Parts: sequence; structure tokens; C-alpha cells
Amino acid sequence: MVASAALTLLSAALVACSATTSPAPSLDVALVRQRGDIAVDRVQLRVTNTSTSSATVTAASLFSPVLEVPADWDAERPTTLAPGRTVDLPVLLPAVRCVDEAAAAGTVTIDGTPTTVSVVDALHVLARLSATACDQDDLESVVRVTASGAESGPDGSIVLHLAVEPARTGEGSAELVALRGTVLLRFASGSEAPLNVTVAAGDAPSRIDVTVVPQRCDAHAIAEDKVGTLFDLVARVDEREVVIPLDRSKDVADALLVLTARACGLISAG
Repeated sequence: MVASAALTLLSAALVACSATTSPAPSLDVALVRQRGDIAVDRVQLRVTNTSTSSATVTAASLFSPVLEVPADWDAERPTTLAPGRTVDLPVLLPAVRCVDEAAAAGTVTIDGTPTTVSVVDALHVLARLSATACDQDDLESVVRVTASGAESGPDGSIVLHLAVEPARTGEGSAELVALRGTVLLRFASGSEAPLNVTVAAGDAPSRIDVTVVPQRCDAHAIAEDKVGTLFDLVARVDEREVVIPLDRSKDVADALLVLTARACGLISAG
């Protein structure tokens, strides 16, 4: 699966270094995704000014057939790039689509003059996002699984509740194989919790309880956590294994962090 993207940098004004007119700056743009971006569904547009003139970027948009709508940089203030400077512009992702191939082009506007640029996706960020969307679509055609809650368990453990909601109509079945642990949390059984549950479309909703224990208890790891509550769900659909992030709300993520701190003895049960 090949995916590429493009960037629209709107109203990028040239910063004059002298009374004479300088050549328009050129920009290199790359798409990256850092560890802290995963939990908040975000990517970064890494913009480098490769020219000898400064440029001020006031808006940016990423667009691709992988994305339902263009993704805009939420600019709180303009960003000026001196020659050779690189800046990461955070972009929240819209809904992601399952596509076979994606290609796009973009424009940069400098002093009111649009200029076409491309975005280098060397890390295949969009291809991986699209592949995950395909896996999610396949699984959710049969069943949707979410982390619906968490509570204290015996002996300092945490009980994670999984809501299993089969599709009301349709055909086929899916096997819920396992849940994979995170850098912060593992399972009583190890790094994976076997589920071994087969679900068919039209089945009644159900719940699976999984026992979770802290993987680490240093306070800063919990306080600064970014991906420690993002479990991966392993399933099998039509004889094909899929691995997707387990959907969970911010409330469930926050509850898991509090329960982890409590299980580690960092806060009291009260």
C-alpha cells in the first residue's frame, strides 16, 4: 500500500531582510509521527527552510485521499523560519479511510503567490494509518470492541472491562485472539492476555474482563504517560490476522492511570 500526502501552507509571508527584494524561500516538508502524537491522533508537518531568505508560515493543511477531509495546523501564532531552520507543525487527524493507493499535491503561498510542494512520507505514516483503518473496517463489520471501564482488582491488580458489541446484521465471524500490553501495563499472564473468544454478527453484546498489572511504577512514567493505556487488540477475520488499537475514551485512560498509581502505592485508595 503506497501513500503520500501534500501540504498547503497558506499566507506564508516573506520576511524582508533588506530594502531589496529577496528570492522567495523554498521549503522542504516531511510527514512524521512522534510517540506523543499517537494517543491524540496527530501527526507533524516537519517544515525546513532550505533557502537563504526567512519565511513566516501562518497556516498549513495536510491533504490526502487517506484523510476524510484536509487536516489543518491549528496555528496559535505565525511561525518564522530563518534560513536552514526546521519546525514541526502539529496537525490533528480527521477520520482516516481505507484506500488502496493515495497520492496528492499541495501548494505553498508566499507573499500571495501559490507554489506547489510535495510532502515526503518516508516513514509511510499515511500508508500505516490506512492499513489500520482497513483492519478496523474488516473487524467492525463483525464486531466492535472497546475498553469500557476499569476498576481495582485483588492483590493490587486492575480489572479492565472490554465491551464486545457484535454487528446487528451481516455475515461472518471474528476471533478475538489476544490483548497486547503496553510500556506501562501488562497482564497477569504476561505481555499478552489470551482472549480466545469467537463472535459472529448478530450475537448478543457481552463483556470480557482482563486482569492488568503495572509494568513499571516510577512516578514520572505514570505522570508523563503518552501511550501506556493504548493496548493493541489482536483478532482474526476471514483467516487474516489484524492488529488494531483498542478503542478507549479519555475517561478510561485517566482511570487506568489513577489505578496504576494506586496499585504502585503512589496514592492511597481513598
